[in-house]
Amino acid sequence: MKEAVFLGLDVAKLNFEACLLLPDGKALKNKFQNTPVGFSKLLVWLGGLELTEIFACLEPTGVYSRRLANFILQSGMRVSQVNSYTVQCYGRSKNFRSKTDRIDAYLLADYCRTQNPPVWDPPAPTQSELKEVQRRLASLDEQIRQEENRLDVCEFSVVRDDIEENLGRLYVRRKKLETVASSLVKSDEVMARNFKILNSIIGIGEKSALRLLALVQFEKFTSGRQVGCFAGLTPRAFDSGTSVHKKPRISRIGSSELRAGLYFPAMVAIQCNPQMRAFAERLKAKGKPPKVVICAVMRKLLVLATTLIRNQQFYDPQFHPELSITP
Repeated sequence: MKEAVFLGLDVAKLNFEACLLLPDGKALKNKFQNTPVGFSKLLVWLGGLELTEIFACLEPTGVYSRRLANFILQSGMRVSQVNSYTVQCYGRSKNFRSKTDRIDAYLLADYCRTQNPPVWDPPAPTQSELKEVQRRLASLDEQIRQEENRLDVCEFSVVRDDIEENLGRLYVRRKKLETVASSLVKSDEVMARNFKILNSIIGIGEKSALRLLALVQFEKFTSGRQVGCFAGLTPRAFDSGTSVHKKPRISRIGSSELRAGLYFPAMVAIQCNPQMRAFAERLKAKGKPPKVVICAVMRKLLVLATTLIRNQQFYDPQFHPELSITP
């Protein structure tokens, strides 16, 4: 029986580099277009080598890598998506001094061979679509903020009229996408239930609940530490010997989108949620800075949301040990 081989894929907008590590240590390299035609040529290349089991590894580069990852998964191969920073550090540990697409493809294959990363579990199609809608909404919100800021300082009527006209179109487009996002959640029984659970938490409104559903596969996490690491909200200590003791910070090795989506819910929870307010006051009494308090509340909200969804229970502001499900 032939041993498994490892395929590293460095994906760019137009092309992707492929590096195949064989059991004897030999590396085979090739380059393909990042199109369905290129994907088919990759399969033909791999098929001509008469291999049994292939474990592919690539970095999540958004729209550029998603189609390729789904294609490989549907072709029957194992796929893993690994953090870019992790692979970068792995390359440094191997004393690689240069960075090229071919080197990155080799590093991905070698990382897959030595570290055996977890297999990628893609989100459901509805969640994938919701995620893209939410990203588009975030882009529209940024455009609206820019135009509103320009309107505040504009002195000429012609320019003001143009800004107001553009803002009107942006408002309509945002409302349309918000309606689409709500419809997507309502069309999926599990997501609709989880949306109600998230919305029951004081501090998480409808928009924040939709964003969390888009960004987090809650069923994947079995502990608070796991979901905290996913968001990059776990503390990072920096001590060395007796003289180096830097202040702990959050790791930031995780989803920046998720951290951004939790910031305002944390601010609202500190003001309106009795449990989160009491938690924040305890941290303040210990002398914790405001940013540390906000990050701690962000993490607590995320862990709470994950626990409630895992147990399919609604939030109870009275903090009873047994959370009761409400209709």
